Amino acid sequence: KVYNTNVFGLSLLTQELLPSLKTSKGTIINIGSTASQKGFASGSVYASSKFAVRALTQSWQAELRKHNVRVCLVNPSEVTTAFNNTDRIERPIEAQKLDSNDIAHTIVSVLEMDDKVFIPEVTVWATNPF
Repeated sequence: KVYNTNVFGLSLLTQELLPSLKTSKGTIINIGSTASQKGFASGSVYASSKFAVRALTQSWQAELRKHNVRVCLVNPSEVTTAFNNTDRIERPIEAQKLDSNDIAHTIVSVLEMDDKVFIPEVTVWATNPF
């Protein structure tokens, strides 16, 4: 299930959008994780799926740059979301942790850069999440 969403879904969707992205000189923003940079105990499936997202991103960067398509990987650390909640109810925002607005701001910042600018990867950590 994790690979179907994080890897295969991402790959299939991107392949479908490639003709349009090449024509429009679009930008692809992939959502990775700090787990794509270093695995963690009991996170082998999740971390390896995010390592795969990182590899896809790097490959697409090499393939699509000549078409003026920018591909960026955004790696958030822990974000207060409903991600791990089986009922999908949002967790209360914890002041010291990242929330979805922090990640949205990061993505908008990448997209607002001049077309001549290419940011291959950005990692976003909470300053002091503990």
